[in-house]
Amino acid sequence: MRTFAVNALFLVPGQVGGTETYLRRTLRELPALLGADERLVVFANAENAEVLAADLSSAPGVEVRPTGLRAASRVRRLLWENAAFPRAVASCGAAALWNPGNAALLRAPCPQVTTIHDMQYRRFPRDFSPVALAAMAFVVPAAVRRSAYTLAVSEFSRREVLHFVRGADPERVLVTPEAADPFFAMPPENPEADSARVRELSGDDGPIVLVVSNSYPHKSLETAVAAYGLLQCEIPHRLVVVGRPRRGEPALQAAIDALPDHCRASRVHYASRADLAALYRAADVLVFPSLYEGFGLPVLEAMSAGLPVVAAREGSVPEVAGEAAVWAPSGDPAGFADAICGVVLGGPDRRAALAAAGRARAAEFSWRRTAALTLDALRRAAEKQ
Repeated sequence: MRTFAVNALFLVPGQVGGTETYLRRTLRELPALLGADERLVVFANAENAEVLAADLSSAPGVEVRPTGLRAASRVRRLLWENAAFPRAVASCGAAALWNPGNAALLRAPCPQVTTIHDMQYRRFPRDFSPVALAAMAFVVPAAVRRSAYTLAVSEFSRREVLHFVRGADPERVLVTPEAADPFFAMPPENPEADSARVRELSGDDGPIVLVVSNSYPHKSLETAVAAYGLLQCEIPHRLVVVGRPRRGEPALQAAIDALPDHCRASRVHYASRADLAALYRAADVLVFPSLYEGFGLPVLEAMSAGLPVVAAREGSVPEVAGEAAVWAPSGDPAGFADAICGVVLGGPDRRAALAAAGRARAAEFSWRRTAALTLDALRRAAEKQ
């Protein structure tokens, strides 16, 4: 029996954004692809053990093994990973270890495969505290150099890894694209409950301009808010901004406070998957002004739900959205306002065309393919022992 270990110690549910979706969706697909002589051992922390056990309760060939580690402190987690975790990996007889969270072990008992989601810390260091920035500056290059294979979630991220990590081998940096959760493409089970929840989140029954992103500085959320402000007198829409407060929150709040009518803006710090799906279905447009993305899951999620997207042509977003998005100039509120106006006031035929193009684009990505590419890398790494 060949064992592949999974390092899920980085995952604190509800706190790590798209990397949570990436790990949990890939793990759900992997069991169906395992050979008869293969199994997964997923090492969980105190915060995620119950969630992962529920996700994988009926998955054959998978064991979720709790470690008891409390991982909310990144420093504590990294220290424990490199002091005690290698023994845990060795104890399960792993042929290869997958690290999905940007960090690899300095000393591992088997070959490692590590996912590097982006090089945000190099492009936008102001997104991080000095301690976190120093940790990333050490951990990420070390992970690339110590891994048999590095997985990037887009061609853009692959180029970023090769650009910033000196000595990175192009043959050992592979692309495993993400996908939208199929849940977002499904019709609502209870439309009346959906409508009530949307009304609760947005504060009104009116149409919605939606923004979904944690408020890191590079997300440029103030651009979306300022663009909406330029349109407030022309459109009946409310603005709903969904995402965890991060280091760009002061700029976002200042932009909201500067709106002609800030009472028509709602700030939602957390939305469940069901809440988010309801908002995607209810909104007229998703505004995504981010200046840097390793993948950009909200774009694909919105498209799979049939929601038109206005975005900046930055990072991986053009690669993900293709020709299905409406593009606006980066950091330009007036340009974004024009693009938003063209969508929300463009008539039903234009909206229908954008919705159809978005759904078709989202359908080109699948978590089964992500899982298959990940498993292939693990098998290839295991052969290097």
